[in-house]
Amino acid sequence: MRIDPLMTRSPATGALRPVTEDLLAEVYLAPRRPELNLGDHLGSGAPWSDSFTAAPDETAQAVEASLLALANATPSLDPADVVLDSLPAGRARSHVTALRDLWRNLGTLPGPLNTWRHVLQSRAADALEPLPLIGQECTFATPVEAALEQALRTHHGHADGPSPHAQSTEGSALRYLQDHFGKGSDPVAPDASVACYGLRDPHEEAGFAAARAQSMLDEGRVDHPGEIGLLVPDSAAYPMALRTAFDRVGLPISGLPAQGARRDGPGEVLSLLLVTLAGPAPRTALASLYISHGMPWPPKTGRKMAREVIDRGWSRTASNLTGTARDLLDALRPCHTPEQLFGRLGAIARATPEAGLHPGIASLKAASGDTLDWPLLHRLAAPGSVAAEGNDRFAEGVSLFTEAALPWRPVRQLIVLGMAGRHWPRLPGSGPFFTEGEIAMMRDAGLMLHGRQQKLARGLELFRRQLGVATEGLTLLVPALDLKGDRLTPSTGLALIAHILGAEEPADLVVDLRSEPHEDWPVAASRATPVPNGGAPELPEDGLIRIQRRVSTPDRPGVDLLSLRATEDGPLPHSPSRLETMLVSPLGWLLDELGAKDLTWAPETLDVMTLGTLMHQVLEDTFAEGTPVPEATELDAAIPGHLDAAIRRHAAWLTDAAWATERRSLLREARDICTAWADFLRKTGAGVLHNEIALKGEHGGLLLHGKADCLLKLPDGRILVVDHKRSSAGGRRDRMTRGWDLQVALYRAMLERPTEETALTRLVADGAQIVTAYHMLRDGTVLSDSQGGDVPRVETAGEDASVNAMDHLAQVLAEVGAGTIRLNHADDAGTFDKDRGIKAYALDTPLVAAFSLPETATEEDAQ
Repeated sequence: MRIDPLMTRSPATGALRPVTEDLLAEVYLAPRRPELNLGDHLGSGAPWSDSFTAAPDETAQAVEASLLALANATPSLDPADVVLDSLPAGRARSHVTALRDLWRNLGTLPGPLNTWRHVLQSRAADALEPLPLIGQECTFATPVEAALEQALRTHHGHADGPSPHAQSTEGSALRYLQDHFGKGSDPVAPDASVACYGLRDPHEEAGFAAARAQSMLDEGRVDHPGEIGLLVPDSAAYPMALRTAFDRVGLPISGLPAQGARRDGPGEVLSLLLVTLAGPAPRTALASLYISHGMPWPPKTGRKMAREVIDRGWSRTASNLTGTARDLLDALRPCHTPEQLFGRLGAIARATPEAGLHPGIASLKAASGDTLDWPLLHRLAAPGSVAAEGNDRFAEGVSLFTEAALPWRPVRQLIVLGMAGRHWPRLPGSGPFFTEGEIAMMRDAGLMLHGRQQKLARGLELFRRQLGVATEGLTLLVPALDLKGDRLTPSTGLALIAHILGAEEPADLVVDLRSEPHEDWPVAASRATPVPNGGAPELPEDGLIRIQRRVSTPDRPGVDLLSLRATEDGPLPHSPSRLETMLVSPLGWLLDELGAKDLTWAPETLDVMTLGTLMHQVLEDTFAEGTPVPEATELDAAIPGHLDAAIRRHAAWLTDAAWATERRSLLREARDICTAWADFLRKTGAGVLHNEIALKGEHGGLLLHGKADCLLKLPDGRILVVDHKRSSAGGRRDRMTRGWDLQVALYRAMLERPTEETALTRLVADGAQIVTAYHMLRDGTVLSDSQGGDVPRVETAGEDASVNAMDHLAQVLAEVGAGTIRLNHADDAGTFDKDRGIKAYALDTPLVAAFSLPETATEEDAQ
């Protein structure tokens, strides 16, 4: 591919114009061809057929790129020019043959090549106006580019062009670099004409470039901003960062895109709608849809709806909307026919006129058939970024040049950003069709495809030409990190420049400003005051945070940490799980009460909570209250239906075909659990009284609420309150043996001191003996304290499974009630596991970890 674009000078006006496809089509009256959809022609029988079946879009792109490369290697754009007689049989020949046959079948080519072929087949008299070319031939032109240039010169002749750009001072390091970059040469001593600085990342590069440009103006090294040039990588990050940095110092940039790169808003919304309407709707898709632009509700309402659906899987706020918003939400139901899909999409588009969905829906409808091809629809609706458009160029601004093009005017001082990673030159990759060895073999056979060697040589020459735009000075900026924080290595161009300037390694050339005092920087700079302790909080030595409690007044009640979630009806009760959090980390409990928790969006996943919920529901449906224990054949027949119902109710996303393996595993697990539970019920003679029993009570003046999974009546009249736990018995047994199980005691407290009368509390009041137990689903073990010791198949774990937990809870409640929060130590997780048998999940919160004291000192540490 040529470096210098073809340029023509008008004989009448002297105006310079690039020779574009549109200009050639107008001058030679080239016929317009319909846009080519290559995917419609990639059928069976070609070497890429299997790839096209698996990945049609990617394969079509690879075939199109290879077809264009093959066409560019032919001087007359005729498939007959592809002669394979000297190419040995093998993979390369079969692929070239298939590409040539595809070209013949198409009868046309993508891009400007059809116009070029028309020009090559035309006479000079066919042109409507003269197009005399200026400049010299390009050694990197493809065969067809060279043929097109030769045809135009034959038709229109030559014209005088502008004088070459001025070069830098003879004898300077910059001039030597401009003359010898990419060529073999002896090193030269560096001088002030070339400077190289290391920065942290592209944002810091942009700030330094702006300060460097301002200092050049202040020092008189340039007379106006137009004499400074910025050469930047082709990345959306650099123009945005440069705009901000140069606006800060008050310097205009000439060459920024007139319209910057932006997101494809309609494509994003349409893609989300397809995912939602295919059903079941993922919660992340619904949440993203709620906060999308153009929705018929205020942004604040959308954010609240998104937060609710991420937390709970549904939104109470959304259920209360009316009007147009209600119409949109009602349309978000799974579709099974094209008529349903496009009817609902149309209703949604009418409800969201600002979203601009009508063009995308029309395109989908045109490509749709009699049935819903969801993969095709998803591919067609997939959003992509909208590329930057236009160039805002004016004489007075700092010149912005981009990586893939020659600079559009000379400058006195050039600043090159991004001299790390794959830039300068951009390293060519390997194509999916041909190996480098095959390309070399085809070049020997006369088929002049460009491989990595030719592409790299062109990249080096382009960079040399770009460096040649500077007449007085060159500043190279080398980022250490990209915007993701990943470390970058010096670019190939920097390594070559370092060699030319006599440095053994690129690092020897770079002045790392991060290690230099600010007073030695070449620009004015300021450094933010370091955050004390590296940002770590200053924690009290005694590990206690004392929260000042406001004195209550009639119009301003005091602060009670135990009643932070109070409503108009009074404080909300605490669940055993919340109090277990308090037992492990009072700070973690306080943050949870305040709602200060991780709000990261995440898709549905088969985590411990979901697995537990599904197995609980299967047990509830399989062992219904008041029914006899099912026999083995009944279990086998009933469990699949019960599991499917549980999945549809609690995790509808699991119905997708991608989760088939997990569903089979869940079915095996559900059968094992239900078989073991049926065996327990038969051995004990217990009957199911109730499932999912709400419990409400109080302990030490603190309101409690919870839910027992199952209520069994034993033959001797005792009531067994069961909590199903989807885990093995080891950890729970250890906790109960050590006396640190809190839930057993809290269940008993709610039964003995209820705040709401139920059938269960009446049984307790009438003298029924209550036994609380855990059913461990992973191994079928049923654990209880000493009260369940004589129940068959029930394992006792200690005389009092909660004695230590209740004592410690009383101490923590007293401290928290007085406004004191005791901080954790960094090694508490290990201590809780070792000494108490508690998995301290509450300590996994980043805020709790950040406010943890150092590890506790041991006697060995003291010695």
